[in-house]
Amino acid sequence: MRKLFIFGNGLGMALAPDVYNLNSVMTSAWDNKYLTETQKKLILACLPDDVSKPTSEEQLAKLQEIVGACEVLLGIRPVAFGHWLSPHGQEFPNAVHQFAFEVAKQMFLAKHKQGSQVGEPCRLPTDFVKSLIKKVEETQSHVATLNYDGLLSSAFEMAGVLGDGKVLRDGFIDQKFDTRNLFRHREEGGWYLHLHGCPLFVDREKSKPSKLAASSLTRNLGQLKHVGRHIVLTHVTHKRTIIAGSEILSTYWEFLKRALDESQEIVIFGYSGNDTHLNQLIAQKRADKLVRVVEWLGAGYEDLRGPFWAAQLGGPVNLTLKEDVLTFADW
Repeated sequence: MRKLFIFGNGLGMALAPDVYNLNSVMTSAWDNKYLTETQKKLILACLPDDVSKPTSEEQLAKLQEIVGACEVLLGIRPVAFGHWLSPHGQEFPNAVHQFAFEVAKQMFLAKHKQGSQVGEPCRLPTDFVKSLIKKVEETQSHVATLNYDGLLSSAFEMAGVLGDGKVLRDGFIDQKFDTRNLFRHREEGGWYLHLHGCPLFVDREKSKPSKLAASSLTRNLGQLKHVGRHIVLTHVTHKRTIIAGSEILSTYWEFLKRALDESQEIVIFGYSGNDTHLNQLIAQKRADKLVRVVEWLGAGYEDLRGPFWAAQLGGPVNLTLKEDVLTFADW
């Protein structure tokens, strides 16, 4: 029975909450050396007056509105008296994209800060990964992630189940993206969909989007160019706008619809339930499919979370609450 597995940031939070907390990561990305003072000033000018640095997606709503306006004006050719935007205005979208990239990059390169593994790259438990991979292979299931990190994708690549000609495909062959790369032979296998993007996704001048090698995130000490355009980091009301403006992400969301249609069961893991664009799509497509939600017990008890999920996803769910979601194996 083919399934669709959807993973949220609860995967990383269960592994190392001090490392994967989005608010903390945004603060750290802001304070690092890769954002210039000019970029910071441009971003700060568009944040609420009482905000000294961005620490939550809710604060970024105005940023995305201004990025959209700037990109419209950037698309208009200059006239005799100059460009429609000032030099600062022309650089504003890049500043916002660079910040999104730095946040996503920090999650992708996350290392443990506490315990016996201090300084080591964060990795999912072997038993957790093996049980999931086994189910994906047995059922030819699909996997979609909402987080920016490479916890799952890296584990799947190392296990030989993600890539060209593998059980899961993400649309990239030889680092180049093309929708046709997601097409399957006899509809065998599944898709791996980074629904909110990944720091490895970059644009190239007049060519298809590409995927960086993971090693380039640590090797390159300066600002990489054309990054952050395929990362959804904004208030929920503007997430659809970023998705629609990205060839990669818009394609992934179209294939998510197909994955929902052809899967007999939907398993949602470590997801807060706060992305209305995803909730609405699941509610529209679920029909009589079994919908299972696996989440941390700390989010609330069943009498609270059950009604919450039913309201968000348009019907009842099979809810599993775990003290440690990484011990889950009943895929």
